[in-house]
Amino acid sequence: MENMIPRGNWLGDDTFRTFVKEVAPLRFGSWSLAEFERATSGLGWELQEPKKVAGQVWRRFPPRKGPSAGYGTLIADASEPERIRKLNVRVVDLPAEDLATAAGFIRAAWWVMEEELGPPTLWGGDSGPWMLWRRPDTSILVHSHDEGEVSLELLPAATDSDSAGSRHSRGRWRGAEPADLPPALAPAAPDLSGTTWEQVEKRLSDTLRSLDHDTPFFPGRFILHLGDARDPQRFVQCWSQDLSLVVEATGHLHRPDAADPARMERNGWESSRSIWQRRFPDAMANPAHAATAARMLVEELRQLGVGLADLSYDGTMSGRGRGFHLDLPDLGIPRVHHPAD
Repeated sequence: MENMIPRGNWLGDDTFRTFVKEVAPLRFGSWSLAEFERATSGLGWELQEPKKVAGQVWRRFPPRKGPSAGYGTLIADASEPERIRKLNVRVVDLPAEDLATAAGFIRAAWWVMEEELGPPTLWGGDSGPWMLWRRPDTSILVHSHDEGEVSLELLPAATDSDSAGSRHSRGRWRGAEPADLPPALAPAAPDLSGTTWEQVEKRLSDTLRSLDHDTPFFPGRFILHLGDARDPQRFVQCWSQDLSLVVEATGHLHRPDAADPARMERNGWESSRSIWQRRFPDAMANPAHAATAARMLVEELRQLGVGLADLSYDGTMSGRGRGFHLDLPDLGIPRVHHPAD
């Protein structure tokens, strides 16, 4: 299932394809307002007067004098109103009736994008799943929002994935080849000074909630390891399985003395042939499962003797015939790659 590429369902995909062909060749140089207007003048685009919105400057387009596929908003920071941060075009502007409809919309958009531009550079999630195509000086991001609306965004390549979605969301994740992610740290390099286990649990809950929600849209499968950067036997892990989330206290196989059966059963674990696991059905639709899973995983990390100073993570995302490394910027702990033995 995870290698299938669903076509999705969206009545406006021909209009969207035409729009993609229009904007894919655009180049904005240094992303100044003047360069944007010059690059889009051939498309007949015109900008209205700017408005200040929550520390930003928004410029919209008159009817029929802007992006052909939806409502466009040109966004700059108020501190640099002539320097464009991104162009957001809402190509599906009404909330979806349900998750299946939302998945159909974004899958149809991704299908068109992959046909026109090839495979994306990154997958990610930030208030909904997205794919990003990195182009010369410009990146194109296609994003499904929390309520199922769909946006196409043009971004400066230097700030692309960090500009996706909401600036205030939590639990962001990105999947890409190692060269397209921030470098992983060496196993001896973690620094978690000032971090508490309570903070780790909350951040892990946010991250799992995002991964649980976003992964089925692609569809994909993630696996996440959390453990001691210096001792690969002290770890726990979790992974997605269709719409479910599975957590496993794997380190107890190597340190069975830390696995008190009565304690673990009270905490919701189930044992099968010395492997302690728990499955959360339909984790995509039930965000409370992420909080419970995070609490269970953090408790077992502590029982295994993992110290905050040594805590790290490693993970992968696979699907649509591809495999990526995971980067979790809001988790607040180092990503340390442990090569397979």
